[in-house]
Amino acid sequence: MKKQVLAILVASALGVLTTSSANAQLGKMMGGLGGSSNSSSTTASADPQEFIKSAQSAEKLMNNSLALLAVSLSSKEKAAELEAQRKAANAVTDSAEKQAKMTELHKSEAAAVNEAMNNSNTDANIKKMGGQQRDTLAASAYNFMLALLKDKALLEQGQGLVSSLSSNPMNMSKVSGVKDSMSSLTNQVSTASSIAGKMPAIFTAVGVKAPASKDEKPKQVAQVDGE
Repeated sequence: MKKQVLAILVASALGVLTTSSANAQLGKMMGGLGGSSNSSSTTASADPQEFIKSAQSAEKLMNNSLALLAVSLSSKEKAAELEAQRKAANAVTDSAEKQAKMTELHKSEAAAVNEAMNNSNTDANIKKMGGQQRDTLAASAYNFMLALLKDKALLEQGQGLVSSLSSNPMNMSKVSGVKDSMSSLTNQVSTASSIAGKMPAIFTAVGVKAPASKDEKPKQVAQVDGE
């Protein structure tokens, strides 16, 4: 059942891109998503600690990209609201409460991106953006899709890793850590799925290509406080 849920989430986040008119490059990018067959994925899937580290890195990339996308596309008023929400979340000292606040922030940022991309004036506004703002938007959209590709691969790896570790009772503590990472990745993919279909329009507007695979290097962008 859990595997079916993961498959549905990933399909909704990534599969929607193939129906867009945005470029054959996205369809080409999707073509490599079926398997997990390179050395870096094998390393991450074989070592629980390496898997967790890779999952955390992918989540940071996604969250930072989402924050920059929201600010780049939102009005000054909306961007100020998101910044105030971020400051409030970062001020929380209890780790569980802070995580809950950050999760709500990420949902707010995704909603802001959706709202902006549903505005008929957004395409024209993007094309009018100055160099730095436009570059940030382009790099953030690229990194967002790169993180989604990484998340998808890691969820596949995690399923195999849990199955392998579960055969030995001595590995139960390791299984718990992997499952926690997978749960966090699943929540992130769920949030990302709400705006993944907007990325082709952004790629077209800024004139950049989507990442060809999960192993591409992230674009250099500013690091958002708390991510």
